Amino acid sequence: MSRKLTQIPEIPNYDYIRNEMNRDLAYRLESRKDRTFLGRPLYYRINIQVITTQECPFNCPFCLERQNPMEGHNDFPAQIESLKRILKEHPLAKMTITGGEPGLYPEHVQNLIQTYAENSNQIGCSINTTGYSTELNDIARHSGFARIKLSCNDYVQGDPRLFPNCMLQTVVETPTLEFVKDFMANHEAKYFKFRFLSGLEKKDYDIQIWNELRTNKDFKVKLFRIGDFFVNASFTYEDKFGQVALGDMWQQKHNNYEDGYSNIIIHPDGRIGVNWS
Repeated sequence: MSRKLTQIPEIPNYDYIRNEMNRDLAYRLESRKDRTFLGRPLYYRINIQVITTQECPFNCPFCLERQNPMEGHNDFPAQIESLKRILKEHPLAKMTITGGEPGLYPEHVQNLIQTYAENSNQIGCSINTTGYSTELNDIARHSGFARIKLSCNDYVQGDPRLFPNCMLQTVVETPTLEFVKDFMANHEAKYFKFRFLSGLEKKDYDIQIWNELRTNKDFKVKLFRIGDFFVNASFTYEDKFGQVALGDMWQQKHNNYEDGYSNIIIHPDGRIGVNWS
């Protein structure tokens, strides 16, 4: 499903989603012909994931970085040089600054955002954080284009009042609309993201929430999309904005990307990888 839809089709089971992921990848491998030093980018606005560090003051058991750590010790100058090299061929890229906890090194986060600002079209930048340092909020606000994505779950209780206009994100094994309603009602934020708990094992994820979003008149679906390994739906509810997102990491690990790539990773030591490698 390479199109962005404004409504959600009826989804009978997870095999439907997996088949659409395979169709999307096949379409992109067939249609994307441009090449870079990394191969063939399968998205025009590709995402660069900067893993600033493996260090984090928390130990969330579902964290993929804990399960599948990126390589090397922190080499911030190497990360900056890798980012410049990537942006030279991907000026339309989006950037996600994550970890570990990037708030441990706010000065480096500032340098990453400055590098992105000077070498890209500034399509968008997000900073994933537990709320460890409010300095990140000042950095994002002063940039004019970066946004804080603040974690809030059973192990991390980020306070959105300290990060105005942040997107409050949580992880749920099986999200439902009832959970979404309760969470949005009980947290002082305007923007929310609900992520499926996803590991490296093969799993048929519960598809109930997609069909609930399709039929519930309290929610207005703004966008729905199935990509090569992800499902995203955005919506409005009571003057608040929300997203429900699934990243099927088993699917991505087992996709045959040939010489193509759907995302870019900068490891802590500055090494560049693709397709979450």
